[in-house]
Amino acid sequence: MSPDALKNDASPLVVPNVVVVDPHFEAYGALAASARLGKLNLHFRASGAEGIKFSRRQRVDAWLVATELDDMSGHDFLDLLQSRLGESKVAIVEAAGKPGRHRNIAEREAAESGADSLLSTPITFRDLELLLGLVEENHPLLSAPRALRTFVTLPVGVGAAAVAIAVLMMG
Repeated sequence: MSPDALKNDASPLVVPNVVVVDPHFEAYGALAASARLGKLNLHFRASGAEGIKFSRRQRVDAWLVATELDDMSGHDFLDLLQSRLGESKVAIVEAAGKPGRHRNIAEREAAESGADSLLSTPITFRDLELLLGLVEENHPLLSAPRALRTFVTLPVGVGAAAVAIAVLMMG
């Protein structure tokens, strides 16, 4: 399923499949919490070989790939994965506070390896929404709290009924 299909589908049952390929699972606590809330299906793989095996069995909407894996670099993994990506989004993930390279150099390397984005840990559900294009950063409605977005995106009849009930309760 493409990110556009996810964005246009009003069904609350459609959640993105996300694969984290990183031997340091502890850096993804916020995403794991979002997965427990049912916002996404989250799969962890420590090595590139495990990630490739997973890509053969499951549709993936987003790949979060560390710069260094147990068996190869994240950039090498992306080279191997290119033929299986389809419409999946990919982000290279750097450890927070990693000394060394300048951010612009890291972004250029990520783009050269086929990644759509460069992220730093800790990764949040908001980062994932931005990667998948489910939320536009500067759009006032889409950047509003989730409760407001849900209310505003209700069908007109349901929204009008909710407003009418609220007015009756207040008056």
